[in-house]
Amino acid sequence: MGRTWMQAVTAGLMAMPLCGQNLDAAAELMKNLTEAPGPSGFEEAVREIVVREFDELGLDVQFDGLGSVLANGGYAAGGPRVMVTAHLDEVGLMVQHITPDGFVRVKTLGGWLRQALPDQRWTILGRQGPVTGVSGIRTIHVTPGSQRDRVWSLEETFLDLGAASAAEVEAMGVRPGDGIAPQSDFVVLPNQRYAAKAWDDRVGLAVMLVAARRIRDEGIRIPADVVWVATTQEEIGLRGAQTAVALASPDIGISIEAGVSADFPGIGPTQAQERLGRGPGIFLLDSSMIPNRKLSDFFFDVAKDAGISLQPDVLTGYGEDGAEIQRFDTGRPSVNITVPTRYLHAHTGIIQRSDFDQAVELLLQVLSRLDRETVANVASFR
Repeated sequence: MGRTWMQAVTAGLMAMPLCGQNLDAAAELMKNLTEAPGPSGFEEAVREIVVREFDELGLDVQFDGLGSVLANGGYAAGGPRVMVTAHLDEVGLMVQHITPDGFVRVKTLGGWLRQALPDQRWTILGRQGPVTGVSGIRTIHVTPGSQRDRVWSLEETFLDLGAASAAEVEAMGVRPGDGIAPQSDFVVLPNQRYAAKAWDDRVGLAVMLVAARRIRDEGIRIPADVVWVATTQEEIGLRGAQTAVALASPDIGISIEAGVSADFPGIGPTQAQERLGRGPGIFLLDSSMIPNRKLSDFFFDVAKDAGISLQPDVLTGYGEDGAEIQRFDTGRPSVNITVPTRYLHAHTGIIQRSDFDQAVELLLQVLSRLDRETVANVASFR
């Protein structure tokens, strides 16, 4: 006898991959990083994970004055100084004002499309602990037809904490100036695709940390003096990179970011060129930087030698920490590599695991070749 509709639905739900089950170490790290709240200026929970990882690797950890984390790899003292960076923060909100009837008005931290704000769950980082809020939206039943396709302005956006008064909100430990992070769980999708918030730039942090793990566990020889850097406040002006680069004092820089995937309806190659499942990406133009051409060519050569597909991406938006490395002192060769990502700067984005794994491998292949002669050649204009 065939299964009933409800039995089929139940069986399908039971067969769905649940986050936290059967995850390998890299996926577990990605889950922990993405689920941690860390809007710009409020990166404590993410910083704690990163510092713990570096401590377990036995690396010397220090901080800049904004809370960026620097860990010296100690691989080749006297070798060229290589700064490998990804940022701790994600786009979020900040509590601006609490209304007398208990609603929270907000300002944005980082770049948000206004379409992405309504009818979502958020985590307010209050002084007594996290508080969940919901961004309200007017029901269709009372919205005039002429307004149903209109995007709400930020001034019309509010969070509902379930409170009935400002006093109740304040009793929850929520006050103006508190950071607010999107709330979204890590989920494994078909085709080894992962859905989560904050891939920008927790995926870059994960690439960096997994690479550092492999260097230790596999005894990979690195001819460079590598400084792993996790920066703060990238989403509001590359601020942590400005201060961290002075402390790292690199000869060359590698930024790792969430790329802009252009393989879904409504976006195409005139906006971006990366696609899920085709390997890591490399930015050849963004609004903050044109990379050193010798260095970007070096990445393509290494990728070819290693059998890694490296996707070029030319886009006019975006800004990333590599730009601050490039402008350091009298200038430094710098490049930005990526893991292609759908739906950046929203509550849930999607990456593909194979792209992540190849990004880690590419980073390791590059670092294993960055000796003093290679870095000097990249930096030379003769």
